[in-house]
Amino acid sequence: MSGLIPNETSHRDSGREPPGQRLLHLPIVNNSGVVMPRPADFRSMQDGQSRAITYVRISLLDRCNYRCTYCMPADGVALVDKADILRFEEIELVVRALMAVGVRKVRLTGGEPTIRKDLITLVERLAKLGLDDLSLSTNAERLAELAQPLKDAGLHRLNVSLDTLDPARFAQVTRRGHLDRVLSGLDAARAVGFRHTKLNAVAMRGFNDDEVGALCRYAFDRDFIPRFIELMPMAEGALFYPGSFLPAAELRSLLQREFGPLLADDEIPGRRGIPGVGPARYVGVMYQGQPRRVGLISAITEPFCDTCNRVRLSATGELHACLAYDDAIDLRRIVRSSEPQLADREARLAALIDAAQSGLLRKRSGHVFSATGCGGPTKHMVSIGG
Repeated sequence: MSGLIPNETSHRDSGREPPGQRLLHLPIVNNSGVVMPRPADFRSMQDGQSRAITYVRISLLDRCNYRCTYCMPADGVALVDKADILRFEEIELVVRALMAVGVRKVRLTGGEPTIRKDLITLVERLAKLGLDDLSLSTNAERLAELAQPLKDAGLHRLNVSLDTLDPARFAQVTRRGHLDRVLSGLDAARAVGFRHTKLNAVAMRGFNDDEVGALCRYAFDRDFIPRFIELMPMAEGALFYPGSFLPAAELRSLLQREFGPLLADDEIPGRRGIPGVGPARYVGVMYQGQPRRVGLISAITEPFCDTCNRVRLSATGELHACLAYDDAIDLRRIVRSSEPQLADREARLAALIDAAQSGLLRKRSGHVFSATGCGGPTKHMVSIGG
């Protein structure tokens, strides 16, 4: 919608108002009935390297019903007090503030977000904000029962962790998961209309490197998108097992062995119609006569820091500019402030925007992850979300 009186394009192009007439600036309304800011009204949030930040991953809690070997110790981690976890209205306020400076995409993570009480209510609230993309990362243990409610609430997409199709290996890596429930959850998600679901497998030598082909075929047969992730040295490398690291170059070799010559991503028809704004780089393989996409997330051997467009919000309201470092911007103190100057909603929004923008100026140009397990932060992955 142009917001102009019809037949005024010549004046619009010249930047002048028609003689004796006023321009009629009509509101822009999205499909959900939400009045959106005009494109010119958006202030772009940029970090100190001039990278535009358009994407935030939000951890809803630091609890999980699994104990994945690369994510948390067998005996768990020290949990934050539940009173310190952001409430839904606080999460919504932070998202509104970030949207005002250009964030258009949100992914909900954990821990495991599906064990957060009343998750559907939060999805409904965020879906009404007019985001371009609202997705959820999950282990899918509870997805069979939640797929329809999540779809009805307005969730756009799903990312599902699936490291193996072997029940014994699945029990080994998750320590308490149920592969049959995950597969049933994926079937349910597909049945209710979720499309382009991404299956994320952490690639580990000696564990699932012989399943690369099987995981891809499982995904292709169901119109899912398989992705393989290099193991990252979180928790100062405490869960990084020597000899288990599998680099992206070897993953490409495994894919070529399974499917033949690889295709460049721009050779795959329809690829631009698939949503997603994360760090994965895609290659194409031929499967049953059709080109299919496989994603590789290679933070260690092929870093993507120069194109980073995202930040992470912890369950306690800390805005992390980079997964690889522990420093963060405390936004909870603003949303819960009792200071008189922050008493009204607009003042809090402005303070959140200022805190985020000023803090992101210190975002580093890159990380120092290494294939030997060094260079990681002290935080566990479960505490910030994948």
